[in-house]
Amino acid sequence: MRKILVIEANGEQHDCHLSALTKEGYEIIQAETIPAALEMARTHNPDLILCGLELTGGDNFELLQYLQGKPDLLSIPIILLTPIDNTLRWRQCVALGADDCLVTPFTERDLLEAIAGRLRKQDALTNRYNTLMRYTAERLNRLSHYDSLTDLPNYQLLRQRLMQAMRRAANGNQRVALLTLSIDRLRQVNNTLGYTAGDTLLRATARRLTGILPPSTAVARLTGNQFAIVVPAPQDRDTIVAIAEQIFESLGHSFSLPGQEVFMTASIGIALFPDDSEDINVLLRQADAALDWAKIQKSHSYRFYRKDMPVVSGDELQLETWLRYALERDEFEVWYQPKYSLSEDRIVGAEALIRWQHPESGYISPGHFVPLAENTGLIVPVGDWVLRTVCDQTAAWLRSGQPVVAIAVNLSSVQLNQSRLAQSIQNILTTTQLPPEHLELEVTETALMQDIESAIDLLQGLKALGVKIAIDDFGTGYASLAYLRQLPIDILKIDTSFVRDIPTETKNQIIVKRVTTMAHDLGLKVIAEGVETEEEMAVLKSYGCDLIQGYWVGTPMVAEELAKRL
Repeated sequence: MRKILVIEANGEQHDCHLSALTKEGYEIIQAETIPAALEMARTHNPDLILCGLELTGGDNFELLQYLQGKPDLLSIPIILLTPIDNTLRWRQCVALGADDCLVTPFTERDLLEAIAGRLRKQDALTNRYNTLMRYTAERLNRLSHYDSLTDLPNYQLLRQRLMQAMRRAANGNQRVALLTLSIDRLRQVNNTLGYTAGDTLLRATARRLTGILPPSTAVARLTGNQFAIVVPAPQDRDTIVAIAEQIFESLGHSFSLPGQEVFMTASIGIALFPDDSEDINVLLRQADAALDWAKIQKSHSYRFYRKDMPVVSGDELQLETWLRYALERDEFEVWYQPKYSLSEDRIVGAEALIRWQHPESGYISPGHFVPLAENTGLIVPVGDWVLRTVCDQTAAWLRSGQPVVAIAVNLSSVQLNQSRLAQSIQNILTTTQLPPEHLELEVTETALMQDIESAIDLLQGLKALGVKIAIDDFGTGYASLAYLRQLPIDILKIDTSFVRDIPTETKNQIIVKRVTTMAHDLGLKVIAEGVETEEEMAVLKSYGCDLIQGYWVGTPMVAEELAKRL
């Protein structure tokens, strides 16, 4: 039953209106004042308001103005009843939200037709609104579960389907194979042919994958050039390999892109439930780890996950969060491992090493957080802090009369790629008032060889500051001796692997002796790392090695302890 709120003073007309509405089957709610009408409208939520107050008295107008400030009531249609035929006033009322106006005298039929017409219009609007809301909800649901470019399931829906497949497999004592697939060289297509061509390639890839795979498999697009495939209940590994090879065969045919025909290759990483993991998050990361390994092989390669493949864990995400706050919370320290001069028979300097004491987890190994800092770019602000701390401490030692020759600081490959590195170091030297000859910068040959020409220019800029340059871990990378003579360096650091067992290992003796001689002929000093015994020290001294560091000299220590050793 439709419900109508009647706002009208008692009288003969009022009784006639109520009688007509009752005979038509409407439920009547009555009010005589605006406050009472507003309260009734909120309480009973009528389908229509019939307002019989006079326009000339301002009550109708006042009601409409009240409703403007009540958003919850604005959707209720309003029909005004008035004995005044005033077009301007009517327009003002419409502007405030009135839907219709009946000017007396009007018949019972006029009243009922006006109400029925307005309710039909309201029903139509409601239906349109409901249809729009259903469409919007369906659209939002699709956008939240499907990729807009390829129309494949997205990551969220993939997780749901993978979880369902894992539950069924667990109940039936079966496997689930998760394949992550990466289209090689999509960036090259985007850069040369444009992103429109790249999008065409991704859509075509999606069509080929869904066209060749069994209906029981779930195919999804994760992000960029990466897809995922869930294979429920594969019989064995050969079945999975056959699917991978089928994918390669399909994607190996040419793609017709706007203005160009191209051939593409793909890489696939595979993880198995429950063999590799029963945790969906771990399984996804394992498939990504296998994919990274497959990418190294190039050209249609697949790899099953193995336990020796590095997997990004949730702990690393937590570690990254901690790492981002570590500097501002003053959680880092610089420790110093002393360097010993074999000719002067004393400690003449040290290598600076960063240490992290987290307030909750305690000591965190540099081997754990430094690679993460490099991968995330956080090594740049952390490295700047280490440089500033070391220079400030070294300058303080010099002012106090400590006989410090040089403190060495390691530079990562990420720092070497910073265009303003030399200027930053110059600013730090100026601010801390440290003479540049007391700062030594260590770079690995592997980092240098990533872009040797740029590295030479960078090292020349650093050398111009007056600092010393050392190549760390010499012999473990792939530096060419032709480049060695071009590099503006002062020191070679022989890696621990050549020092270990040098008293008895003939090959190590030959290598260290020849490297020492070569370095001296080039005017370079030689430091041997990892010296742990007096016998190792004696052999190195006999070869003319200049300095050594390692546990035989001293373990890494805080600044106060090094000051005592000096």
